[in-house]
Amino acid sequence: MAKNRGKGKSSAVYITVAVLIVLTAALVVLVCTSEGRRFTTDAAAAYIHDNINYIPSSRSDGSDQASSVWSEGTLTGVPDMPSKEGEYYHILLLGEEAMYTMPGKGRTDLIMLATINVPAASVQLVSLLRDTYVPIPGYKDNKLNSVYAKGGIELLYQVIEENYGIRPDGYVLVGFEGFEKIIDRLGGVTVELTKEEAEYLNTTKYISKPEYRCVVPGKQKLNGSQTLGYCRVRKVPNINGTRYDYGRTERQRMVLESLFDCYVDAGIHQWVPILREVMGLVQTDISQDLLEDILFAVYDNKITSFRTMQIPAAGTFESVDNKNGVTAVLVPDWEENRRLLQEFIFDKNKN
Repeated sequence: MAKNRGKGKSSAVYITVAVLIVLTAALVVLVCTSEGRRFTTDAAAAYIHDNINYIPSSRSDGSDQASSVWSEGTLTGVPDMPSKEGEYYHILLLGEEAMYTMPGKGRTDLIMLATINVPAASVQLVSLLRDTYVPIPGYKDNKLNSVYAKGGIELLYQVIEENYGIRPDGYVLVGFEGFEKIIDRLGGVTVELTKEEAEYLNTTKYISKPEYRCVVPGKQKLNGSQTLGYCRVRKVPNINGTRYDYGRTERQRMVLESLFDCYVDAGIHQWVPILREVMGLVQTDISQDLLEDILFAVYDNKITSFRTMQIPAAGTFESVDNKNGVTAVLVPDWEENRRLLQEFIFDKNKN
């Protein structure tokens, strides 16, 4: 009997070892092969998309062309667009200021174009300045931040394509409350404040909750309420000495860069649950298929580089007090800005 028990124990050990070997092999396949990483990201995308506030558009229902497919010579003075699908993904990041209006009718005072550049293993983040004077089909020319309020995401897509020469694949829109919750869920964001910035934030209502008006000069971690206040400041210069809307958009890019740096080394098991919660606080037209492709591009290509700029670029626009009844606008040299934008996001100026 003792001999039989020994055999049973031995068999259990062998089975346990065999199971561990199989599980280890499965993990190696999932992490170390492209097919495994595709399986993992597809499962993650399905898990995340279940919690997304998903509103289909012409981009998500397949009725519009993908961003990476362009015919040559479409835009005057713009370099030829890359033509290989799956190499570039362009997502609009929109911050809606709808404090006194119904949801979906607010101005988009934060407008960024985030490009996942797969060949360069990089994220290229571009602020599209809100006061840029743009032609708006069906309306009088006005500021870029008024477009979404007038005609929603489809009109904004059209204006960006026709003026900036980029076809977005999708958008992500967040309001003030959602932004604060997202930052808090991510554990806050580390920024460096000047003495003037700290005093300004503590003595104004930019930080909405009075109990959080206690920031100090220097590097520190800000919570959601403090970060939103920081991202809205225009009147005082930031750490780089930049002020007004240029300083504000630079602050916004610094916040996203800080978050990117914080999570760039996190494994898929860490950021998928966070993404699921965060995406539940935004509105988007990103389909599950597109989300799968984006997650796979980031995961499979180990994207760790983050670069930023603004459009219109310095020295390529005129600041005008009044343009056809619209006050305080930026009138850009469109040909030059399209060229600079595409050189930046497609790395055309690199060897």
